[in-house]
Amino acid sequence: MSEPGGRICVVVRESNPEQFEHAIVQSRQIAGILELRLDYLSPTDLTPSAVANRVCMANCPVILTLRRKSNGGEFAGSEAAQVRLLRSLLKVGAAYIDLEIETVEGFLGGHLDSLRSGSARWIASYHNFEHTPADLSAIYERLLRTKPDIVKLATQACRFEDNFRMLELAQRAQREGQPIVALAMGELGAFSRFAALSTGSLWTYGSLGQGKESAPGQLNAEELNNVYSVGQLREDTAIYGVIGYPVGHSLSPHIHNAAFHQLSLNACYLPFAVRDLADFSTHLRKFAGFSVTIPHKVKILDYVDNVDETVRLTGAANTLVNRQGRLFAYNTDVPAIEQALQKPLREGIHRATLLGTGGAARAAALVLKGTGCQVTVLARDPRKAGAFAGEFGFQYDALERGANCHGDLLINATSVGMCPNVAQSPLPPEALDYRYVFDMVYNPPETRLLREAQPRSFTISGVEMFIAQAARQFELWTGDAAPVPLMREIVLQRLAMKQN
Repeated sequence: MSEPGGRICVVVRESNPEQFEHAIVQSRQIAGILELRLDYLSPTDLTPSAVANRVCMANCPVILTLRRKSNGGEFAGSEAAQVRLLRSLLKVGAAYIDLEIETVEGFLGGHLDSLRSGSARWIASYHNFEHTPADLSAIYERLLRTKPDIVKLATQACRFEDNFRMLELAQRAQREGQPIVALAMGELGAFSRFAALSTGSLWTYGSLGQGKESAPGQLNAEELNNVYSVGQLREDTAIYGVIGYPVGHSLSPHIHNAAFHQLSLNACYLPFAVRDLADFSTHLRKFAGFSVTIPHKVKILDYVDNVDETVRLTGAANTLVNRQGRLFAYNTDVPAIEQALQKPLREGIHRATLLGTGGAARAAALVLKGTGCQVTVLARDPRKAGAFAGEFGFQYDALERGANCHGDLLINATSVGMCPNVAQSPLPPEALDYRYVFDMVYNPPETRLLREAQPRSFTISGVEMFIAQAARQFELWTGDAAPVPLMREIVLQRLAMKQN
């Protein structure tokens, strides 16, 4: 984990003066730079003494920003009023003052020289909340003509490619010795925020928490520092990630990044919220490997070079490994289920009931098929259950007839009982006549199904499968044994936080 602060800039944008100052105190625990968005405050709260006091409170470098409404801010005054107010703040101790290119070109006639007084460095900024223009170089050169100390570009990402275009611009500025902050906004632009520091940007922006974001797609500052260690990323860092939509709930970044850290590997694991897999697919080989989740576990096979036997049998992949530009696909759910079921498999099972017909159920069916036991598939739609069971030579029935089934092992491969619907269970208590009950749901770790089965059954949480599949992914990517105890500790810790 990186040290608190570093090159993460937290944006303070409260409209109430007391809340503004409280946010400054909170922010300095996790940020190396603070941006004070003065446009959220009333002009009466922007006297030089009041601003100087807040700059002093920050106890770190401060950026002052007074963004006009027409440029995405809250300041309702004219350009003349904006410049006049900023002139009065030149000597309050701020390290930087950010002024949008529109005011520089309009009121100031295209250059910042008339505002140079005191020690503050000037940032000439360009924002586009609709798209990332085709010619970023032209915008960069337009900003340079104002003779700023730092240039800043923030544009809305409409395609994943926009991340790389913005990062390439940052690398150009770095080669030219021009200080820059460059990032793509929005959900699709998240990668540029992670990679900004390793490709030339002076800092990246983070929020104090959910609902405190100052721009679309802004990430949590505490997680940027403590989960992703963005200050330690280098150009040669191996980047892994999870592809899916949505991915904000995923625990995978927490466990894989902790594992990389424990083994001192130069690697990082990031979330990639990908709706359009075709758009993202051209960039797959730029990364070291991926976890693949809903809804892309089948479609991803259109873009790989080799498939493992587990993928051929299940028809889906949850893991990609990039080996010298060739993509190898695996399904780690199959060995993970075998790991989770090691006790019943060792002791022997003769009759099993499988709930569900989705991808997880298919992986479980492969494991059960190998045991030679009698299996009954239950699903809400008997036709789906029949088609699924027919592929494996299993029996089938409607889920509502689950009370008629019993045996050695029950496997829930549905999402029933998953958070937030924790009061649900796929079967009533009287239907739980099994020696072993395995629920693939891992959030919460103990589902209603498991609680109601415990008086009669040995229960197995979905946490065991989740950890096992993640450990197998880690080993496929790195060639190293996964730190399973650490992974389990992180998962249980994060799940407990979600429940509290």
